[in-house]
Amino acid sequence: MSLVNQIVGEGAVADLCVWKNKIKSGITLVMATLIWFLLEIMETRFVPFLCSILLLLMLLLFLWVKFGQLFFIRRPLTPQEIRQEDSPVRALFSKIESLLLMLYEIAYGEDIKTFLSAILYVAIVDTVGSYLNLLTILYICLVCAMTIPVLYLKFQEVIDNFIREVSEEKNKLLEVLKSNVLNKIPRATKEE
Repeated sequence: MSLVNQIVGEGAVADLCVWKNKIKSGITLVMATLIWFLLEIMETRFVPFLCSILLLLMLLLFLWVKFGQLFFIRRPLTPQEIRQEDSPVRALFSKIESLLLMLYEIAYGEDIKTFLSAILYVAIVDTVGSYLNLLTILYICLVCAMTIPVLYLKFQEVIDNFIREVSEEKNKLLEVLKSNVLNKIPRATKEE
């Protein structure tokens, strides 16, 4: 199993990231670019845009329920099917609930190392967010998630060699720093 497959895992999102279905991946990237362009470049307001999308989705769902048997074989889920334990919507809500519970457990502070690393990551996101807005950050993350795995799979040998060389150079520099600077710092003796 390659490093990319270990990182992205399996499933629909992983298939999008490694472009197994080029049409779906392309549509996802084009739609994300279109939404980013509308909201950032054209300065469309988010709330009216979101409400328009929700209205359009509700209208399409209504038409699918009422007239879908004429055009489609598959029918939409009923509200009773969504409430079932094995429903995909129910699974999404349980994932969100488990994520919120994990954040609560981190904030509760039993594992101080995890708490401090979470604080560090939030501070980094806050610093980046002061220069970019959320939509641009999400768009950059999506583009990176859809291009970096494919580029790595294509140029894996070159990238691995480069990372190996950088790692060796870093180790040499750390050794020089340790021998020339850190070892010359006087240390206090331990008293027992």
